[in-house]
Amino acid sequence: MILSDPTMSSSDPCHDYNTLDEFWRDIRQKTNHPMDYYEYDDTLVEWSGWYRLYLNGESAQMSEWCVSNTGCGGETGLYLGGSHPRVEDGVVTREVVASHIRSNQCDNYRSTSIKVKACPGDYYVYKLVRPDVMTSRPSYCAVTFQSISGDPCYNYESLDRPWRATNESGGWICEESFSWNGWYRLFNYGMNIQMAETCVNSYSCNTDYNLWLNGPHPQIEDGVVTREVCAGFYWGSCCHYKTDPIRVKACPGNYYVYELVNPQLGCSGYCTGTNDFNYDPCNNYNILDNYWRSTFNYWSMYGYISDQDDTRVEWDGWYRLFIDGSSAQMPEWCISYMSCGGSVSLWLGSSHPRLEDGVVTREIYGSHYGLCSYYRSEPIQVKACLGNYYVYKFTRPTLSIPAPVYCAVTFTTPTVDPCYNYTSLDEPWRATDNYYYNNNNHYYYGMCDYNVEWNGWYRLFYNGQNAQMPVSCVNEGMCGTYEPLWLNGPHPQLEDGVVTRQVCVSSWFGCCDYTSHPIRVKACPGNYNVYEFVKPTFCGAYCSITSVSTTTETILPIESITPPITTTGKVFNTAHRMSIQYQHYFTKQLLLLVNRYPCSELSCSEDERCRMKNGVYGCLCNDDQSRPQADSFDFSDTCESSSGSMSVSRCQLFEAGFPADVLPLNDPSFKGTVRNGRVEFHFDNDEHICGTNLVANGTHFIYSNFILGTPRSEGLISREKILKLSFSCVYPQTQTLSMNAQINPLERCESNMISD
Repeated sequence: MILSDPTMSSSDPCHDYNTLDEFWRDIRQKTNHPMDYYEYDDTLVEWSGWYRLYLNGESAQMSEWCVSNTGCGGETGLYLGGSHPRVEDGVVTREVVASHIRSNQCDNYRSTSIKVKACPGDYYVYKLVRPDVMTSRPSYCAVTFQSISGDPCYNYESLDRPWRATNESGGWICEESFSWNGWYRLFNYGMNIQMAETCVNSYSCNTDYNLWLNGPHPQIEDGVVTREVCAGFYWGSCCHYKTDPIRVKACPGNYYVYELVNPQLGCSGYCTGTNDFNYDPCNNYNILDNYWRSTFNYWSMYGYISDQDDTRVEWDGWYRLFIDGSSAQMPEWCISYMSCGGSVSLWLGSSHPRLEDGVVTREIYGSHYGLCSYYRSEPIQVKACLGNYYVYKFTRPTLSIPAPVYCAVTFTTPTVDPCYNYTSLDEPWRATDNYYYNNNNHYYYGMCDYNVEWNGWYRLFYNGQNAQMPVSCVNEGMCGTYEPLWLNGPHPQLEDGVVTRQVCVSSWFGCCDYTSHPIRVKACPGNYNVYEFVKPTFCGAYCSITSVSTTTETILPIESITPPITTTGKVFNTAHRMSIQYQHYFTKQLLLLVNRYPCSELSCSEDERCRMKNGVYGCLCNDDQSRPQADSFDFSDTCESSSGSMSVSRCQLFEAGFPADVLPLNDPSFKGTVRNGRVEFHFDNDEHICGTNLVANGTHFIYSNFILGTPRSEGLISREKILKLSFSCVYPQTQTLSMNAQINPLERCESNMISD
């Protein structure tokens, strides 16, 4: 490939521009005190060529919207009279209109038109020229929008403020002093609501200036849009002023999210639709009491109900959960093979709110055949209520999920302190060094806590000494059982009170590939812990390890509990135990048979281990592998002559949700090769161009390419990220060269991750 005219590439204004970074140009800083900065005049600037705008180091753009009483550093604020172009539009010409600092009217003036171009990388360049000298101290206005790191439909703050309704009045709430930060979803007493998009009457919304959306709400296919915001005033018109524009997005589930900003317009407030209701869901809810929703409703193989489907329920409003008449709540965690009466168990993706949080929105995940977060259902609203319970606005789960059900769990509030009301449990066979098979006597312990009638709180002892559950991996087959149970998380401190901890199951597949039902734990004075043991998911046993105690104490008498079913000799003496063990063995063998081939085909290196993550098999990094920089993926590059190569860590990519086989170069037909745990890419300018771009700016040649990754569609590997690792080599340009000529590299490569 011959570059016949180097000057053509250097003429691209996206690569040849001046930087303009002046804070006073910000359209969002001037409305409150416009006369603070009004001495600037862009007719006095010697404009030369193309410019890219910044505000305090952040990429910015010219405003497409008028904001009343804004000069952007001068007396007349200049903004675009039309929308910005797309990348494919190339260079376009746009009118420049103006608003005077002492006028609430927009488009008062017309200035000289300018040229604009959209550039790859989501920025614009402008060929700024001397404004019309007939305008008074004109200056070009700029605005910056924060980059969106994730879908705001699932990353927002709930805003439930009934006084915002257009039929509410009497107060004077001023939002220009609020600390707005990010995206918000609007509610009114827990009910979905949206911003007003028509004229709002004076003295409404309990504020002075009523802020409403000057334009319709977008459709889902529109993505994120920017809307003008009008400010009504009691002695002016419905849109007497225009304040800072905001971004809006329509979301699945028929709701909207808004990127609210400081309006900086006197005593103003964002208005919502009419409040035609006045009730608290804590006092207006439906009762949902189905015993099969319990997280203790283990596998269908044990004969429990497993044929329920919440997509068939006609959900209506708010619900409070009960199980057999006892107050319950949704679980905040997943346990392996959780059933809850259906094929997929739905659980809360984060913690419950506090009373002061009001109505919040929480993600809903679905567990399926031992895989947590295998599915993602529709988010729901949750509220904490006085009396230590919660209400949920259940909706129809995602139809693509097979037989989903909302799970429930009961937590009884201790009537007395469990530190002084517990059952002593001193069974030496629970020790972490006790193997379930005795080589000398040739018999099995095979203890099974699934058959114990657990009731209340327990304190562990070992031959009369204070003991506790282990908080690190226990080898499979120890603690006198096939599948030892240990605590996945530290013991609490005294000040923590009662906490909930996950319980891991050590099995043939790993230390914590399976999880049992969580338990509650409390630290007690005297340097010991008490545990609220429950029936585990698996036929294993809770482990015990001797703890160090510096205090001398009298051991309370050991109260009796229902003993576990045991096995002695070479033959199992209980048919029920044999049936359970056979089911476990059959399940493991079946999973081994299914999973054997993916791991053998992946050929994980010594620094990796084959595991399933979000429904997909891949090579995860060993725990001791260092990750010096987030999202760098251990990037490495080489520039040689007219070719380049780069490599990234396979396991770090897989942990971030990007299997190696979904990563091509700019040309999708060229994908990476895995070697020694790294995904390698190579391009040259003879036979493997692979979408490489060559640009010359008059002094240097620049070869550039990038790895582009989108998450796999199956499973739940993150659908909210797009990976883009950019790569460029820069060489001095001394003459017209062919791309495969020998030239010396000056610079190396760079990488970045772009989130969609």
